[in-house]
Amino acid sequence: MTRVEKPDDTVLAGLVAEFKRAICDLEVSVAVQKYLTYGPCCLLSSDVYFELKREIAEQFKLHPTEVLVVGSAKLGFSIVPKKRYRLFNDESDIDVALVAPQLFEQVWAEVYDYWYGGAYWEQHDKFCHYLFQGWIRPDKLPPSAQFNRAAEWWEYFRKLTNTARYGPYKIRAGLYKSWRFLETYQRLCVGQCKHTELSS
Repeated sequence: MTRVEKPDDTVLAGLVAEFKRAICDLEVSVAVQKYLTYGPCCLLSSDVYFELKREIAEQFKLHPTEVLVVGSAKLGFSIVPKKRYRLFNDESDIDVALVAPQLFEQVWAEVYDYWYGGAYWEQHDKFCHYLFQGWIRPDKLPPSAQFNRAAEWWEYFRKLTNTARYGPYKIRAGLYKSWRFLETYQRLCVGQCKHTELSS
């Protein structure tokens, strides 16, 4: 049974207002660390958040500090351009970032071996695009019917979602080479938010 209750929209709207005010005064890199790579998760209590981090960490043989929720489940609202300031809702996902250099290199090597063997897949170019930015998007991996890592990844997060221990939300995860790449990616969105606020 889930122990997760989405905050009221009034509360979430207050978090948006607070974020807008704060980013006007903070350096973008500081805002990213304060709101995205540090601190509590809006959707989950501290105990439930730790359980989620620990559970995923055990699956991938990581330390819980290498697992964090990002996106609207973390903030209470989205900051990506097409959904900017949209409140977390029943259609939202719980987006997780794994910041794990060793696992990143392992998956990268597996993809390389697959490609080196002469295989090609429709998302190859997009996979390389994100790889260059220091992260692996599982939806750009070779198709799971031919690539065990993708099959295992999707099956694990499907089962985790279906437990409903973390609410009725899909749980999805991306894999990052390092904190540098995660924070650089997040700085793009926060920087755009800051520019908009300062220009208004």
